[in-house]
Amino acid sequence: MDGAPFPPVGFCSHPRWLLPFLAILFGQIGLSLNLYGPNWQGLTNDLPILSGRHPLHLYHGWLGASTFHERWSTTCYDPAFQAGYPKTPVFDGGCRPAEACLILLGYRHPERSYKLGILAVCVLVPVIFAASARTAGLPAPAACIAAVLGIMIWWSPRVRAMLDAGNVDLLLAGLMAIMFLGGLIRYHHRPGVQGWMQLSIAAAIGWYAHPVVWLGLVPILVAYYLYLAPRHGLAWHLGLLGITAAGLTPNLWWLWDWGRFWWLRQPSVDDVAPWPPLQQLLGSLSEYTQMIGTEPVGWAVLVLGGMGLIGMTRCGWTVAAATLLIAAAYALLVARLGQTWPTLQVVAADRVAPFASAVLVSPAAFLLWNWWCQARHGRWAVIVISLMPAVLGWGGTATRPMLAGFAVEVHPFRLGLSDNQLRIVQGLQRLTTPQARILVEDHPQASSTWNWTALLGMICPRYFLGGLDSEACVEHAFCQLRGGRLNGRPLADWTLLERQQFSYRYNLGWVLCRSEATAAWWLELPGAQELARFHDEGPVILLELNRTGSYILQGTATLERLNRHEIVLIDAVPNEAGELILSLHHQPGFRITPAVARVESDPDPFDPIPMLKLWLPGPISRIVLRWENP
Repeated sequence: MDGAPFPPVGFCSHPRWLLPFLAILFGQIGLSLNLYGPNWQGLTNDLPILSGRHPLHLYHGWLGASTFHERWSTTCYDPAFQAGYPKTPVFDGGCRPAEACLILLGYRHPERSYKLGILAVCVLVPVIFAASARTAGLPAPAACIAAVLGIMIWWSPRVRAMLDAGNVDLLLAGLMAIMFLGGLIRYHHRPGVQGWMQLSIAAAIGWYAHPVVWLGLVPILVAYYLYLAPRHGLAWHLGLLGITAAGLTPNLWWLWDWGRFWWLRQPSVDDVAPWPPLQQLLGSLSEYTQMIGTEPVGWAVLVLGGMGLIGMTRCGWTVAAATLLIAAAYALLVARLGQTWPTLQVVAADRVAPFASAVLVSPAAFLLWNWWCQARHGRWAVIVISLMPAVLGWGGTATRPMLAGFAVEVHPFRLGLSDNQLRIVQGLQRLTTPQARILVEDHPQASSTWNWTALLGMICPRYFLGGLDSEACVEHAFCQLRGGRLNGRPLADWTLLERQQFSYRYNLGWVLCRSEATAAWWLELPGAQELARFHDEGPVILLELNRTGSYILQGTATLERLNRHEIVLIDAVPNEAGELILSLHHQPGFRITPAVARVESDPDPFDPIPMLKLWLPGPISRIVLRWENP
């Protein structure tokens, strides 16, 4: 039996149920505002979020939004870090939500726009869960229950850890997947314009947020299509094809770059590791507990959702139950493979574990709704549950025991640079110049604000090697000083001459060290001296190297301008071989003016990325280089 699960009790036919839903939404707003400190003053100021990779996403969002307003693209060449690297949808893929926020809300105050965007994603949570429940066939009271359960999962420790880490792209894609699954159920029972639009919007935002997650939905779609295709006519099939086109078409402008620059990823996810043994894949109960989390809400939703799936099947809602069961089981399988299979460990696929609980929110709400329908005061119970987010969100300190009991994590973000970090920025501005780079020693281990140095590209007009993202999976992250290693080699293996050659090739003028041992190693260079000492979760020592800075390695020229727009050289004179070599990484796509000059590459045996080499027929008074991302 395949009953159509669309009872008449909806928000339109019974608008009074909008009041409990608005109370839920009001509560989620209160919970979300807690992210920005007491009285929410952190939402409207220009203090950046420092936890996780939020600084990196903010910086790349600012670069991408600025570039988009200039030439309708978010890909650019950034010389501020790593001796020049291409900022692409591959690195950093997680910045796309930040780019959208800054494009829509303005990039003149990027910190404020980014925080408003995160608030909007959080407020969207009950809307998505309620809409998914309604389109899956649940009535308005059950949709309110689903919205509350979705809020509890959103603020659970596992999901909050992803929010703190800056995985807004993954979370937004997960929300769209929840909306998409509900839309698939509706599209089977009531194919039409409304359901088609819901699926198309979810697909378009899902592709934009995280294309890997959206590609991961393919097995679910294949199973859905093979099971239901024989029951429908040509219009239904064409509609599904149109949903695919509607999701992809608005994203082709950046997906093209995403595909072209995929090869920059290191290590490559194309390298398939052997499948884990069955015993290792199955694992133990403790491993599943670690994967799903120990918070009570997640396990309660899993148990109630499983019982709800049985109830849906017994009521004839077989398509809804099968779709959600397949999605939940698939999420658990992917999460388990993310723990045991190196191929998926590269992309940290175990982070999708909370998605299994999120998928089962609608079956859990179905079960509770059926139980309360038979209870004497079931309607009032739903109303009380709907008021709970408002109590938690606006109850102040009195609700802290309840927040702890439900494992709801609404502690504020870490906002703004600390006094010690501000002193480092001021010291760099005072004691260094743009004529040479600053080598930044990265944190050996991730800390609460390990990625704050990515903001130096916005707040400090200098050029850096390292400090952007020590764990970036791209070739350009090869150049770094971290954990007693320089460019992957132990410091003890470097000779004095190699250190001098490295400083020359990358035009190093200063080194920002995070350990005494690293500082002592650099001070072995003749003329190197300590300039200042700071503190940032440990000692930070600024050293000056005894060399004259120049971005011209061979030949002579004056560097007039170096930014993401263009590289301008004046009075350029090549060497005897007609070459002018720059201390900037080469990237295919550079265009040079005048056309009599030619762009080439200068390979380096100790760096996978060659340097930029120009062939000149003779002296040229002015040369302009622009990276046009062909």
